[in-house]
Amino acid sequence: MTESPQLAALLGRAVERNPAAQANEAIARMRQREGTDERPGMSYEVVLPAANPLQYFTETVLPRLVYFLDCSGAKLPTCAGVFLSVFWKDELYFIRAADALEQFSRWTGLTPAQMTERYGAQSGQ
Repeated sequence: MTESPQLAALLGRAVERNPAAQANEAIARMRQREGTDERPGMSYEVVLPAANPLQYFTETVLPRLVYFLDCSGAKLPTCAGVFLSVFWKDELYFIRAADALEQFSRWTGLTPAQMTERYGAQSGQ
């Protein structure tokens, strides 16, 4: 199965890529790298389905991610210290949350403020 150009664009924003079998160690390293002394890095883990991964990102991941970010204090658009750990096939891709949201914005046409209004803690979702 080949990746769509949109999925390839998102996965291409990964700051690191590892075999999925090494996920625990790789995520621990990434948490240290992305965190600060005051706040450890946070991994938001996503297992992409083989069928319709873009639809899964926009309909499932985006609303939950925005709610998580808003509730955890990692406000959009910077989302400091938060990264997505995206499992796709047998690979693990680390994508900073801000980069992922920028890509989601291109796909959906929603700005970070609109995402927060629609899916954030005050949205009533």
